[in-house]
Formats: sequence, C-alpha cells, structure tokens
Amino acid sequence: MKFSPNITSMVKAQKIIRILRESRDFSQEYVSNVLNISQKTYSNLESGKTKLTLERIQQLAEFYNVKADYFLSEDLPIINYNTGEYSRSIISPNKYNEITKNNSEFYERIIKEKDIQISNLIKELESLKKDKEELFSIIKNINKVGKHIQ
Repeated sequence: MKFSPNITSMVKAQKIIRILRESRDFSQEYVSNVLNISQKTYSNLESGKTKLTLERIQQLAEFYNVKADYFLSEDLPIINYNTGEYSRSIISPNKYNEITKNNSEFYERIIKEKDIQISNLIKELESLKKDKEELFSIIKNINKVGKHIQ
C-alpha cells in the first residue's frame, strides 16, 4: 500500500528520517541493512525519489522507537546532538512554537545554555590539567626511583 500524503508532509517525513538517522550517528548503509533494503533504496527514501509506504513508515517507527505519526508531524523534531556528562537540551519540542513567537527569549535561552556548556568545559579542562600534573609527578618519581636502583 502506497502512502500518499501531500508534498509538504512528504518533505517533512524525508527530513525527519534523515534527522533521526544522523542524530543517532547511523550510516545509510546501517539503517538500510536493518530495514533489509539496499543502501540506494534507503538513500532514495531520504531524498524523496522513492515514496514511503505505510509498511516502511511502520518499520522506521519501530526502528527509531517512535510512533508512526511522528513522521507526519507538522514540526520537525528538535534533537540535541550533544552527548556525555554535560549534555543539555536547548529547547524541548513542546516549547518550540511558544518560544519561536518571541525570538529574543529563544536567543537568550541559547546564550544561557552556551554559557553553561562553556562553564562545564572549563571545569573539565581544569580537572584534566590537574590529572596531567599528577601523572607527570608520578612519572618523575618513577624516573628518580629508577635512577637510584641502577
């Protein structure tokens, strides 16, 4: 059965498929293998050269652990590419429409989050510098002990 949404939903679905894949750092080849299709076929799905079927949407929804109607959403997903201990989400999808009405609030929030990220990176850098100094001290002591043994 062919899925025949309007052209706008189709473009959004293609973008969502790509965003989901890239946000998880998956290659087209990997996703195509999971879906049991060729990489070329998958590439054509992302580019819109091949139409999505309901079955394919269901496969993608199961693979990405989202509801099938997620691909037909009016809004593109907001995905945080940051990972690790200091990962933070800049904006939740629920707040997107609300915040975009007031761009200055949106930019202030981005700047605040940037400042928090910078602060966390500075702390991490200081910790790494301290670790480096300790390691050099240990190496120096090992070298002194080695010279006395010889």
